[in-house]
Amino acid sequence: MKNEIVKKIAKLIDLKSIMTIIMIVALVVGWFTDKVTSEQFVPMVMMIMTFYFAKSDKKGSDINE
Repeated sequence: MKNEIVKKIAKLIDLKSIMTIIMIVALVVGWFTDKVTSEQFVPMVMMIMTFYFAKSDKKGSDINE
């Protein structure tokens, strides 16, 4: 049980996850400080999240199927 938790935490802490979190936080901070408009914020966050989850889902599957 403890070993599984450690593996899941280690899997979350990779460069792709860190960069995604940093980009989302930067957009949120920019939005709250009025440096990023709502018209810019929503599409950027959706694009980042879609890219992240799409890449995560295709990692173990064969694309040609």
